[in-house]
Amino acid sequence: MTVDDLSLFARDVGNYRLFSNINEKGKSRPIQWPKRRLQTVHARIHKLLSRVAVPRYLHSAVRGKSYISNAAAHDPAMPTIKIDIKKFFPSVSRAVVFNFFVGPLKCRRDVAGLLADILTFDAHLPTGSAASPIIAYYSFKPMFDEIAQFAESLGLAMTCYVDDMALSGPRANKSVLYEIKKIIARHGLRSHKAHAFSGSQPKVVTGVCNTPSGPRVPNKLHLKIKSGFDALEKAKTLTDREKVLRPLLGRLEAAAQIDPVFRARAKTVRAKHPRPGQP
Repeated sequence: MTVDDLSLFARDVGNYRLFSNINEKGKSRPIQWPKRRLQTVHARIHKLLSRVAVPRYLHSAVRGKSYISNAAAHDPAMPTIKIDIKKFFPSVSRAVVFNFFVGPLKCRRDVAGLLADILTFDAHLPTGSAASPIIAYYSFKPMFDEIAQFAESLGLAMTCYVDDMALSGPRANKSVLYEIKKIIARHGLRSHKAHAFSGSQPKVVTGVCNTPSGPRVPNKLHLKIKSGFDALEKAKTLTDREKVLRPLLGRLEAAAQIDPVFRARAKTVRAKHPRPGQP
């Protein structure tokens, strides 16, 4: 691949599929999905950066870790606080990405500029890129490290999954949450979804319900799966069935990561409702 080829990837026009996801509340979330050749470049950058050792608190974009290990790092009997960054990827600007490559990685400025252009859309990280999670982390690593050091000074366990942070321990309370909000603001970002839980309250950490007897599928996901099965029963046409089947199977697979029973249910659904092209 030549420099001219890479320069073509630095353009927004023609390199992305643009669409929106509608969540259960009816809110639209714009998605910028790199097309196949550009996504291949993004995936390669992710693979190279993922070889670098990272702090123990990071559970995203790390081989052998996941949102499951992120939740498992916290004692369900301990007070817990959770917080994340509002619109994290859109808040990671081209300038911050450039500074990462020209600073910690010591790239030449022209190389750093080309990489920043290749990895951003409309001067921010795209939401559908394979590289965005790890680039976002490194772009704001000083902030995450500062929060981790603050947590350690209080004897708290701290984890981070993309921008979802959880801290647990006897001293996890609202005053600690307030201090973390100040750290986030000092780094030019806005905090979001800040919650504090007592030791006795149920806690959902990165989509996993932490309980003393082990991880459980959250009630919210149970309800979405039930709604999916209800909609599948009501589907009268192949098109209607296809619209329901994809999200239902996705939710069953997500639940299966926590409880293997759901993997059998997903297998049953696939056997009962084969998709076009499948035997």
